[in-house]
Amino acid sequence: MFDENSLNTFDDSSGLEQSTTYLTLDLGGQILGIEVCYVREILDEQPITKIPNAPMDVLGVVDVRGSSVPIVDLQSRLGMAHGESRDEARIIVLELMSEGETYPIGMQADRVHDVEQIPAELIEPVPSRGFGDFDFGTLKGLYRKNSNLVVLVDLEQLFSSPATEMLLA
Repeated sequence: MFDENSLNTFDDSSGLEQSTTYLTLDLGGQILGIEVCYVREILDEQPITKIPNAPMDVLGVVDVRGSSVPIVDLQSRLGMAHGESRDEARIIVLELMSEGETYPIGMQADRVHDVEQIPAELIEPVPSRGFGDFDFGTLKGLYRKNSNLVVLVDLEQLFSSPATEMLLA
C-alpha cells in the first residue's frame, strides 16, 4: 500500500496549495480519478470466478499470488452504464481499512491513464443537478484536464456500504 502521508499531499513552507495524487482511468466512457494512496497494484485483465449468492455489485474473485481478491463492479456502484471491455482493460487492487485492518478489493478499469498531482484549488464541486447517473455522495469533485472532465471518486464513501462491510468481514 502506498504511504498516504508521502504521496497523498504536497505542502511546503512556500505557501503552495495542497494537492492530492490520483490515478486516472477510463470506465464506462468516463474518466475517473482515484487516490493513489488506496492503490496496491494494477494487474492485467484475468478471468473472474463468480461466487454464488454474492451481492449484486460483486463480480466474483480473482487469484492474486495465492489470495482470493473480490472484484467489485464499480460501474454499478456509481450508477454508470456498462461499456464494452477493451484490450487495455486492467484490474486495480485497492487496499481499504475495516475495523483497523487492511483488505484488498479489486475493481475493473477499461484503461489506466496515469498518476498525477491535482492541486486542491483546481478541484471543482460536483453540480447538484444534471450530472448523469452518478451518486453524488461518492464523488470528491471534478477536475478539468484539457478538454475532459475527470470525475474524482471518494473511495471511502463508495466502499462504506453494509454490503462492502460484509465482503470484508
